[in-house]
Amino acid sequence: MEKRMSLFVIVLIVLAVSSSTVLALPPMGPPKAFLGQDQWALSLGYAYSQMDLQAYGRVQEDQGAGWLPATYSKHTIEDFTSNIVLGSLGYGVSDNWDVFVCLGVSDAQGDMSENRLDGSLGNEYSGLDCSFGYAWGFGTRATFWRDGDVIWGGLFQATWQNPGDGSVTLKPTGGDPSRLTGDVELDLSEIQIAVGPTVQLDSFCIYGGPFFHFVKGDADVDVTGEDSFGATWRVTASQDIREESQLGIYAGAQWRGSETISWFAEYRMTGDAWGIGLGAILKFQ
Repeated sequence: MEKRMSLFVIVLIVLAVSSSTVLALPPMGPPKAFLGQDQWALSLGYAYSQMDLQAYGRVQEDQGAGWLPATYSKHTIEDFTSNIVLGSLGYGVSDNWDVFVCLGVSDAQGDMSENRLDGSLGNEYSGLDCSFGYAWGFGTRATFWRDGDVIWGGLFQATWQNPGDGSVTLKPTGGDPSRLTGDVELDLSEIQIAVGPTVQLDSFCIYGGPFFHFVKGDADVDVTGEDSFGATWRVTASQDIREESQLGIYAGAQWRGSETISWFAEYRMTGDAWGIGLGAILKFQ
């Protein structure tokens, strides 16, 4: 059994690191303390997620005759897709309280369109593609009370993600056939707060409940090119990113293969986001 569990952990690591699918609804795990007092645990979690985001900020254009006055507009980021791989170290402060820190990598892909104040569609940014960059965070889990095989608790976790510098293609408004290409830089943070029950069934448990999901970040875009008349065209944008939906629900299952090794799988969704997660946990003293 121990060999099978070790093999599972190795396979999970390979899948997570080699996945080429692309902020990220990081995996949460059960909403309760599960380490035990003075117990330690190493874990590896992988999440794939897709969400719609809002962005507000400053846009400035040079259409070949100098910079025009800056404007402020709203942008919609559609199908913002991400992979995140997080390794974490947890500690059981007591039987009812765990704390943990995590470190890993994340990437990002998506499309962004400008929505002007008059309701018209502005510039369209496509092919936003950021490579893997570092991610880190911390969190805590607590057990509130127990009722037989049902354990009620909650969790809080915060993560910061800095996908590597990426590329983007801009289609200027007005139907000009030219394309502008350039760079995009993203900085993102997420907070997840969940409460709910965990139902214990021998070595297997199911868990879930409602959760709040908050996103905050920055996107800086700098693209340049030539229009169909050969004039240099440059656009810069500095945007503040926010979530579109804050309330969601999630559900998962956790298996204990031995006294030291367990793993979990879960699904998370809000009104404008969804994600799946996998994780493996190794407990030790």
